[in-house]
Amino acid sequence: MYFSRILGLFLAAMLLCIPGSFAQETAGDYFYGIGTKLGRGLENVVTSPGEIPCTMADDIKDQGALAGSFTGFGKGTLFMLRRILVGVTEVGTFFIPMERTLPRVCRKEKATIAV
Repeated sequence: MYFSRILGLFLAAMLLCIPGSFAQETAGDYFYGIGTKLGRGLENVVTSPGEIPCTMADDIKDQGALAGSFTGFGKGTLFMLRRILVGVTEVGTFFIPMERTLPRVCRKEKATIAV
């Protein structure tokens, strides 16, 4: 009984602190953030097939024509599927603004797949 009262007071104090932490974000910032995330998610889904030729080109430069074609196609397909998954997730959760998680297609900041 005593513990539940302390827990209730703690939760009430925490709820009173929450509005102050979000006071600097305005409605315009929020709508800009969700619009950006929605557009970024659609961009990821639409441009996802571009991962295959970009990854193949990078691997051909590094490993040669034959080996680079096979490894680039495999990694490009995995990167494409990852980009589709991230894009669909961003479109589905666009109302929660957040920063970009993947660089744009054909950028040098590509993630690697551990072998």
